Amino acid sequence: MKNMYPISLHAAPLRSKQRGVGIIEVMVALIVISFGVLGMAGLQLTGMKHSTNGFNRTKAVMLAENMTTRMRINRSAVADQLYDDFDSSEEVCTTKPTPYCQANGDDNAQSCNAQQLADFDMFSVACGEWYKAGASGGVAQLLPAGASMQIVCDDNDCTAQSSYTLSVTWPENENASSDTASKVAVDDPEPSSRVQMRLRP
Repeated sequence: MKNMYPISLHAAPLRSKQRGVGIIEVMVALIVISFGVLGMAGLQLTGMKHSTNGFNRTKAVMLAENMTTRMRINRSAVADQLYDDFDSSEEVCTTKPTPYCQANGDDNAQSCNAQQLADFDMFSVACGEWYKAGASGGVAQLLPAGASMQIVCDDNDCTAQSSYTLSVTWPENENASSDTASKVAVDDPEPSSRVQMRLRP
């Protein structure tokens, strides 16, 4: 009788043709991840721009309300049109106004007539309060470079009963400490944002 050899019922393992991850799959994965990262960065940048514009708008409204309150207090100066054609960008912020119509540090408020109070109001809103180091605050520092406030009488022949429009304009997507704000304001004044208020004495 011939010798019988056992026959294995287990098939020989097939050699896998795929060895690890190919370079193409890695590149595709990197491209997909890159698009995702860029998308997230774009969303974050858009959110920051909206946040900056909203903050600047809040400050612009505050400045406009500050000026309207001052004009309501100094009604005789409004009647004499002393606030008409005011432009904060033309205000000189390097010299302390004299007399200074409110308490300043250890100094008491000085007596001011309607004209002097109007000059003081325009300086305060445009430049801020005066300290030992100079003026701080106001449109000049609270808003980006290139921002300004204008006051214009709504009537061609302005009278004591005329209303006034206050406008605060500033470059969009810039903050008060931005180094590029002045470049935007000079080279490319658009886009810009604006807040307007109307005052009727």
